[in-house]
Amino acid sequence: MKDMAISEESAHDKLDEVLELVRENNQILRTMHRRMLWSQIFTFVYWVIILGIAGWAYYYFQPYVERYIHTYQAIVGNLEALDSQGTDFPSELKSLLDKVK
Repeated sequence: MKDMAISEESAHDKLDEVLELVRENNQILRTMHRRMLWSQIFTFVYWVIILGIAGWAYYYFQPYVERYIHTYQAIVGNLEALDSQGTDFPSELKSLLDKVK
């Protein structure tokens, strides 16, 4: 009988210890869940800011970029036209230099 009383007290102590550990684990899990939630929120806000800045930059710089692309295409077109007509260029240059002499 004495052994049974000791084991009941021991079992009660162990149950109290398990209950304390369960409460501690629950608190840790709630903290981890809260931090994960805030991390996801801040990651979402971070990407919204990054994509917002990229969109704003595209909208702001688009006219300048289009103007430079147009200028570049015009220069390339002129160079291609000059290259296609440039087969006689050295002979024309030679005749021009002969006139200057």
